[in-house]
Amino acid sequence: MGDGSATPGPLDGVRIVDISRLLPGPYCTWLLGSLGAEVIRVESPAGGDPARGMPPIVSGHGVFHAALDRGKRSVALDLRHPLGVEAFRTMLDSADVLVESFRPGTLARAGLAPDALRVDRPHLVACSITGFGQTGPLRDHPGHDLNYQGYAGIVAACGGDPIFPYPVQVADVAGGSLMATVGILAALLERERTGAGRWLDVSMTEGALALFAPHLAMALAEERDHLPGGEMLTGGYGGYRTYRCADGGLVTVAPLEPKFWSSLVAALGGEAPDTPVPEALASLFARRPRDAWVDLLKEACVGPVLQAREVPGLEHFTARGAFETVLGIPMAKAPFPWSARSGVRQLGEDTRPVLSALGLDVDAMIRAGAAAVPPGME
Repeated sequence: MGDGSATPGPLDGVRIVDISRLLPGPYCTWLLGSLGAEVIRVESPAGGDPARGMPPIVSGHGVFHAALDRGKRSVALDLRHPLGVEAFRTMLDSADVLVESFRPGTLARAGLAPDALRVDRPHLVACSITGFGQTGPLRDHPGHDLNYQGYAGIVAACGGDPIFPYPVQVADVAGGSLMATVGILAALLERERTGAGRWLDVSMTEGALALFAPHLAMALAEERDHLPGGEMLTGGYGGYRTYRCADGGLVTVAPLEPKFWSSLVAALGGEAPDTPVPEALASLFARRPRDAWVDLLKEACVGPVLQAREVPGLEHFTARGAFETVLGIPMAKAPFPWSARSGVRQLGEDTRPVLSALGLDVDAMIRAGAAAVPPGME
């Protein structure tokens, strides 16, 4: 993705080395890249990030991987090989930020513990994103987004049995990626004053807990558990729900403030119920198609529930250039416009230029199996 801007981004000149995998770390560095940072993904020569192989595969690239790693450089380096470790340490000498998402202690066993790496590189901001953090009884436990949300109390408040996960990984992305991004930006700002970086311990579970903080506090203050589907913003209030329409589509109805409810009542005339009773509203919205309701009530906080194939064509997104075409697929752009690079890189496509610029003997590393380049680039 090009930057679309005549000026460099706020993170222009910042080099980030990302050795994380799958979603939380790569999402974090996608955001940082969209702020103008140079992001170098360091991946294993044996297949790279597993996200590369997640279907669907288009033009040889996993779409999930392409969505998160477009615009990043790729270096294929074996961190179990002494030459690979040496090259990695050399890379960090010129890096500003290291992002990793291994279980606590994994890098230490390879001689690459973040706190130890910072001894000779006090300028380095190291960010470790893990499920439960670097300390505590759960630190070594495996887990995924759904587990972390369960520990934070979010799943119990969702309602339904069985409870199905949200399609957006709340703990991974909001609790992990976003919290890591905020911490990294703050640490870089602090380094401007002190000259020293720091090691950030980001727990996805505690990040999710922080997201849920006000709702959890309210329930604890009343000495109760959450009522699934019954809280004001989870279905208990008829004026904050989705409703099925005559054509089978859904609308989002959210006139929370009195002025918006008054606007809805005025637009409907005698059709509107006196109060937002769910049953009355369900009967009302079943009378017309989705888009007819949206046209009539858009000033009353009523909108459509768009399906995936409808989203890219929304006039608003088109007007703002919210999508770009990658691998022939419309993909949502990163939220900031300063990405310095474009395209999806093959595994190891940048191994030679990045390592050569550091004065390393790339050919010797390739012969030793410590590094790799794509076929045809040997």
